[in-house]
Parts: sequence; structure tokens; C-alpha cells
Amino acid sequence: MTQHVPGGPAADAPNLVSIGAAVVAAKDTELMEAIPQNKQLTVTFNSISGWVPLMHAADSPLQQLKKLFTSKQEVHGAAVKVQHKQIMYKLAGACHPGEVLALMGPSGSSKTSLLSVIGGRTPKSVTLEGDVLYNNAPLTKATKRSVGYVLQDDLLYESLTVWETLYFAAMLRLPRDFTAEQKKERVAKVISALGLNRCKDTIIGGFFRRGISGGERKRVSVGHEMIINPSVLLLDEPTSGLDSTTAMHLVATLRQLAQGGRAVLTTIHQPSSRLYQMLDKLLLLSEGHSIYYGDAQLATEWFHKLGYTIPYLINAADFILDLASGDVSTKKVSGAESRLHLIACAERFLEDRPGGYHADSKVTENVLGPDLWNAAQSRRNLDSGQIPAMNPLDEAAKGSSAHTFPVESARDDYAIAAPLQVVVDPQLGTPQKQPKQYRWGASYKLQLRVLFTRTLKTRRFEALSTRDFCQFLVVGVLAGLFWLQAGQTNTIAGVNNLRGLLFFELMFMSMRAMLGALFTFPAEFKMMLKERASGMYRLSAFYFARTASDLPIDCTIPTFFIIIVYFMGGLRYSAGSFFANWAAVLLSLLTAQSIGLLIGSIITHPKTGQTLATITALTMILVAGFFVQDIPDWIGWLKYLSFVYYGYNTLLKASDVMLVLGL
Repeated sequence: MTQHVPGGPAADAPNLVSIGAAVVAAKDTELMEAIPQNKQLTVTFNSISGWVPLMHAADSPLQQLKKLFTSKQEVHGAAVKVQHKQIMYKLAGACHPGEVLALMGPSGSSKTSLLSVIGGRTPKSVTLEGDVLYNNAPLTKATKRSVGYVLQDDLLYESLTVWETLYFAAMLRLPRDFTAEQKKERVAKVISALGLNRCKDTIIGGFFRRGISGGERKRVSVGHEMIINPSVLLLDEPTSGLDSTTAMHLVATLRQLAQGGRAVLTTIHQPSSRLYQMLDKLLLLSEGHSIYYGDAQLATEWFHKLGYTIPYLINAADFILDLASGDVSTKKVSGAESRLHLIACAERFLEDRPGGYHADSKVTENVLGPDLWNAAQSRRNLDSGQIPAMNPLDEAAKGSSAHTFPVESARDDYAIAAPLQVVVDPQLGTPQKQPKQYRWGASYKLQLRVLFTRTLKTRRFEALSTRDFCQFLVVGVLAGLFWLQAGQTNTIAGVNNLRGLLFFELMFMSMRAMLGALFTFPAEFKMMLKERASGMYRLSAFYFARTASDLPIDCTIPTFFIIIVYFMGGLRYSAGSFFANWAAVLLSLLTAQSIGLLIGSIITHPKTGQTLATITALTMILVAGFFVQDIPDWIGWLKYLSFVYYGYNTLLKASDVMLVLGL
């Protein structure tokens, strides 16, 4: 009886069960139109080294104030003294159109750092050496518009549906020569390609509001970048948090996208055996060093030649990650020594063979050098005194591919089929036609309109909610009962009560708006950075659209509150007095909200921002003239900086309180 080994000889392939093959076969050959050859990009990175500053105690407020009055030369001199730690060591590699390059390694091996460098999103604190080239040229803003970057954290608006999320992205990112119908067609195509038709009208959801699943959420993040049909797609751990089947479907989708002429680079933390078999190239990292670079399906063969043979029935991905972590040891060699030996072998091999390890690569003494070669041979002879035979899995890998489809590089497959795969949409013109390039996909006017509409939709569960309506209604009725018809009294005592009503009306609205706005910017800060890095809109367009969208929302329910308080309090029954009261309260509300936004944008730490907002608000309240009327001149000038002072005095004049008091 013949025993079949998983991934065995190719002769038995027709009788084997190809798990996961249906994922690719069931879908169309192309998910989206292929990238024309004149727009394809090859990504290369050479000798990438990086350093980050070591953690140090945060500056005290006095030190921060001192920096404001310190010259730039002195600040730079102090910064040079800060110690740095190297996190990347001369990393190199390339990804051609049609390939899926996986960056693998244990936690802390600089996978995300390298991906951010390749995508042109290096943090300012990182010091870099080396080159990242797109078609042998540095990354420019024009090239960056052809690069999609999917973050590890799915930053999406929870209250938008899948269709709305992708639609707004299309309106802002697609070129200006696309019509609105063409942009909608692109959205529909992306949704269909990623299998999101069933949930396209479901909100994204979050912790407090149920929405789409984790796998669908990840595919929406990918679709957000696929809207622009990028030539290069970068993904940071897209399979994290997904089950193995969902992760396999996602990687199968990425592989199909790569076969359309795209270069796909992705970090993968812990792939399953099926997922690993779908990768073309692999860059294995260990604490910032390259420990392997080349054909993903030949990694176990490489380590076998260096004396580390994969045990039988062990997942190849698990084995090579254990090697990168230093968890594989022998009787005479520790795991840490093994890791350092493998790093030295890989770096020496890549110096002589920068293209990495492939099927025709030779590992000889001339390539590694005598010392490393002898060390590798000694490790292969530790147990039996002779070179161990390759285990059945390695023999099977040499006889056939672990893929459910051919092992040859997807780049080669695409090169053969390229003339058949190029899709030209007659509505969009021919690939040779080069439209005028704009820095922004949408015009400034369109950015304002789209951002305004999107902001209204993102706040639909918060603004004009039943909770806010009940809050204003209850507080307004209580205030009206406490000061019932107080404005109809002309006595000094009655007027003093009326002053309290006007001050409460102003303070309740203003302080609520200030504290609410305090946390608006920190909540949207990451989203804004992500979208700005993708070149979706101008910062001024975001600010004006956000401010304009607040006006109808923040003025509707407060108006009902003002009406209740005004007429229950018995204030002057004249149109001029009413609209003066209404305008003074709303202007104070908007001013307080602006101060809250300013503090929240400067200080993103919630507790620190709340403390500063409290001090600012109390200072403005105390100098407004309600609690203290005779303020010393040397500090009385603060009242001219207080919006409460102007708003409160406007309310007093509108109600003729100052006339009654003889002020």
C-alpha cells in the first residue's frame, strides 16, 4: 500500500485533495482591471538601516517652556546627545509586479518599521540609511498616489456603511477626470471583488455598536486602498485576528490582485501552512536582521543546507519562525548561537547573491566563506557524524510544489499572460493616454462638499439623538420651573434672580460644548493622519467642512432649550430681545466649542487637556462679572479675554437688567 505524503509527488496530484484551490478557481481570473505595463512599479530597498531614540523621561513644563526660548542650534545639539538603538541592519530586497513578498519574523523584528519605510511613512523619530526605489527612482508624491497602504489597525468610521466608506474614499481619491457614475462603478467593482455584497449596507460598527465581522472589516480596509487601483499594495499584518480560513481567503485575494500586475508587500505574523504555501517570496527577519530572503517555498531547503532540517509533519512557517526567535537548539549549540549563525550566513549569502535564494542558487564554501561553511557542516553532522537525509516533507517539496497551483513565481505567470489580462475600459480611455496629474484627486470644492456630507453621516447616531434631546428638555424645564416668570419682576431681588438665570443659561450651553469638543480632535486625529498620508484632502478643507457640519447640528437642539428657558423664565416678550438672547447664547456656545477644539488639538492627552480646559473655563467665568464685580485693575484686564464676559453682558442688556440696576 502506498502512503501519500502531504504535498507529495506531482504524479499523484490528480488524486490529491487541493485544499484552498477552490478559493482561487471559484473567482474570476481578475478582481479588477490589470495595471498597464507602463504604470507597473518594481519596489526595491537597499541597505536599509534604522535607529530609534531610547526612551527617556518626558520634559517637565518648565523644561518645555525653556525650549521655546532656546535657539535651534542648542536644541539640535541636545538632541544629538540622545542615545539611539539600531532596529534595522542593512535590509535589502525587491518586489516585482505580479509577486507577493511576505515580511515575516517574531514580534519586535522590525517588520512594521520596514514596511513603513518602504511606504514612505517613516516616523520622524527614526533615523534612516539606505534607499527605497520605485522603478529605480525615489518615491515622489506622484508615485505615492499609486501606492496603497493598509494599516494594521482598521481605522474606519463606525457609523458609516461599507458602501458609504468606499464611496467617500472614491469621491476623494479617484482622479478628477472620473465622472460620478464611473466612481460608483469602481466602488461596486471593489465590493464585488472583495466579496462584500452581502454586507454593503451594514455599518462598520465598533465596540458599542454591532456591525460587520472582523474579516469583512479587514477586507473593507483593503478595499479602501483598492479604490485607486494601486500599482503597489502594502499591508501591515492583514491576517491578524482572523481565523485561518478567512485569512486564507484574504491572501488568495491578494495573490489574485498581484497577478494583475501589482507588487504586493505584506507583513504576516503567524501564517498557517496553507497560507504560507500561497506566498511567492519571503523576507524573514530576526531582531532587525535578514535571516532569509528568497523563494518562500525553498526556505526549509535553505535552512536544511545550513544544518537545520525541519522535523516531520511540522508547519514550515512555525519552524522558520522558531529559528528566527532562537528557539531551535541542538545538543551542542544553543538557540541564540544558532540564530546568530543563521543571520551571518544569510547576510554573507545576500552580499554575493542580492536577489535572494532561488531554485538554481548554490550554497558553497566560496559563497559563505570557510568559517561559516565549516560551522554549517558541523551542525549537519552533530547527531550521526554524517549529513542527515532530507526528511519526506523536503523530498516532497523538491518533487512538487506545496501550492495548489504551480510554484513558479507569480511574476513569471503574469509576464506570460500579460497581453491577455490588460483590461481597457473604453469609458476611461486607453492606457497610453496620460491625463493631467493633480496633487489632489478631488477639487477643493468637491473636498468640502464630500467631507461635509461624510461628517454629517458619521455623527448621525450622536447628533440630534434622543439622549441629547431629553437632556436639553429636562434641564430646560427644570430651569424654567426654578426661575418661573422671574423676568416679570422689577424689584432688585427679582432682577438678581434673573441674573442667575441668564448666567446659568449661558454657562450650561458653553461648558457642555467646550468639554464635548475637547475630545473630538483626539478621537479623529489618527483617522486624519491616515487619510492625509494617502493624499485624500487638504487640511483646510477638513477643518472648514468639520466646522460647517457642526453648525446645523449644534444649533438645532440648543434652540429648543433657549425657547423653553426664555418663555418659562418670563423674559422680555419682544422679537429683538429674544433674538439677541438666542444669538448671544449660540455665539458663546460656538466660541466655547472652538476653544475646546483648540485645546484638544494642541494637547491630545485627555486628562491633561481636561485640566487645562477646566482652568481656562474657570478663569473666564470668574472675570465675567457675575461672581466678582469689582476686580482689581492689575488683573481686571483678563475680562477682555473672556467670551463669557461679552456673552453675559449681552444677555443683561437684552433683558434690560442693567437698566433696572442703574448700571
